[in-house]
Amino acid sequence: MDEHNSRKGKFPPLFNGDAKKWGIRGVVVFALAAAAVYGTHRISYALSHESTDDAFVEGTVVPISAEVKGKITQVFISDNQYVKQGEKLLEISPEDFSEFVRGKEDALARLRAEKQELFATIRAKTAALARVRAELDAAATDLALAEKDHRRSEELLKKGVVSQSQYDAAEARWKALTSRTEAARSAVAENEAAIEAMNAQITTQNFKIKEAEAGLNLAKLDLQRTVITAPISGRIAKKSVDEGKYVQAGQPLLAIVDDGSLWVVANFKETQIASMRPGQPVDITVDAYPGLTFKGHVDSFQPGTGAVFSLLPPQNATGNFVKVVQRVPVKILIDSKPDPLHPLWPGLSVYPSVAVTNTANK
Repeated sequence: MDEHNSRKGKFPPLFNGDAKKWGIRGVVVFALAAAAVYGTHRISYALSHESTDDAFVEGTVVPISAEVKGKITQVFISDNQYVKQGEKLLEISPEDFSEFVRGKEDALARLRAEKQELFATIRAKTAALARVRAELDAAATDLALAEKDHRRSEELLKKGVVSQSQYDAAEARWKALTSRTEAARSAVAENEAAIEAMNAQITTQNFKIKEAEAGLNLAKLDLQRTVITAPISGRIAKKSVDEGKYVQAGQPLLAIVDDGSLWVVANFKETQIASMRPGQPVDITVDAYPGLTFKGHVDSFQPGTGAVFSLLPPQNATGNFVKVVQRVPVKILIDSKPDPLHPLWPGLSVYPSVAVTNTANK
């Protein structure tokens, strides 16, 4: 017993019965200190950031619709496939459109041939006009001479120098040349009127040709539209087309998602945006990838709350009114480089935190 007590006295207080208590107290103190540090950090973070869980990834989604009706003959893509801009997506049967183009080409050729025929007729009428004008000039010259002879014969008849028969011959010649001159003048007028009418027909024909050319261009455009190509690069989504199906013009067929053009739309409460400014940094966490944070910055604010642009905007000028905190859509651009192992897609839920006290953006 004395030996046991002597051994017990030789050990320091750290190894006696109170050691366990001191160990527990140390752990508690350390935990409280860590909690204080963490709590201080969280409180500081909460005071300097504005966050919301009403936020989603948005992106460029281009719906692809048929521009002409017809049966699908070929489909060159599959679900979720990546396509490049200009790449063929599908083809609609082109036979009917090819025949329509040929019909338009024949109609245009016929109108152009008719125009050339009018030009040929005008050239013939122009030559005839030149001839009748020459005849008119000759007839007018002969008429002037016959008119002088007639007047001279009339004076000589009164003096008894010429006989009545000589006077009658001069008068007959004068009347005949007068009729010939009038006939030539009428022929000139007739040819001039015909040429003028044909020129008007050519003007009308030009309008018909332009109309036919426009119809041909539209027919060719419809023929080109039988082959649908990708307007942008991206991935195929919502594909609802297969070979053999008959589609109508304007019918949705698929969509292309541009995975290189993504952003976040966060619907912050109106009480949160007072200190927000474009350019402020944003931490973005994605529900699909816990523990991963993307970087971004505030780009712009929608000029109006979401309710204003809804299908049925609220009408608050009524007898009963309940105030509801409105939300303002804020566009946030993603600065982090694309991560193939953690891709972002439109519609993913995110949690953005905006550093509203960032001094660099004040």
